[in-house]
Amino acid sequence: MLLAWAACSAALAAGSPGEPQQRDGVWLQNGIKQHQLEVTSYICGVVSFEKYLVQRAELLDGALRRGKRRKQPVDPRLLSGMVQALPLVAPLMKSDFLTADPSCDTAVAVVGDFLDKYPEVIDKDAGELVEKALLAAYEKPSGS
Repeated sequence: MLLAWAACSAALAAGSPGEPQQRDGVWLQNGIKQHQLEVTSYICGVVSFEKYLVQRAELLDGALRRGKRRKQPVDPRLLSGMVQALPLVAPLMKSDFLTADPSCDTAVAVVGDFLDKYPEVIDKDAGELVEKALLAAYEKPSGS
């Protein structure tokens, strides 16, 4: 029993990471170039989460706009502030992101292109960079 415990402990210790890996632009760029599943999965996860946020923000936006027409309307200042705050919570709601509905492969390519185009942001957080890349790729043309 003691021998089995020692073997399991040694195996777990050998397989456990010492320092958590920093997820930044370097990590994203290297993972994209090397076709690492972990990085692809990370980008796809961020994209799925962003889609969820935008869908929820659009539902809330519609509810707030309908709130203006209620028999007992909500304070217009409150409604206005809430409507203005939504793009801060889900910046992609003011883009063509949901309409385009990018696949994981497309999102990985978008992030890779963004990192190649803007090498000065390589030290930023990976999640922030994925969002910025999507914002740049799906920005609505001026006047839309």
